[in-house]
Amino acid sequence: MASNAMTLYKLMILYMLNSSNYPLTNARISEFMLQKGYATYFNLQTALSELSETGLIVSENTMNSSFFKSTEEGKRTLELLSNDINHSIKNEIKSYLSDNFKTIKSDISATANYKSAGNGDYIVNLNINEYRTNLLSLSMSVPAENIAEKICAEWSKKSDDVYALLFNSLVLDKSLQ
Repeated sequence: MASNAMTLYKLMILYMLNSSNYPLTNARISEFMLQKGYATYFNLQTALSELSETGLIVSENTMNSSFFKSTEEGKRTLELLSNDINHSIKNEIKSYLSDNFKTIKSDISATANYKSAGNGDYIVNLNINEYRTNLLSLSMSVPAENIAEKICAEWSKKSDDVYALLFNSLVLDKSLQ
């Protein structure tokens, strides 16, 4: 086992990120680590911060979430030290990722954020991704921040419908319907 708890937390995070097909949100990593009683919230956030500072992981922030993924250096580090993680912990991580696959996938499949356009308007950026492929990227200008927030909040629930409507409107021949 790793000689100190913080090192183990970091290795577990690296193992989670390297075992997942998708970047993981802070919420997903926290859910696993806290529910299993492996770390306190403060220690977990410290571990994530230190992993980021040392370049072993990178984060991308959207409106409500931080998505983490391992860097090449993080992958190499894990290769060298993965034996410091108990096999039962590795199995718990794999089970968690498998049991929560759909939720993890949905975390990254529909992303939304907004920024000020500088003239009182806001630019909302909406994306649908699947298996590292961007299926749709849409930017729109809206006249108020509360509208931008509402669009971002609704996007994850309605992105599939919007995509289907847009695709069908552009592709399907109306005479065949």
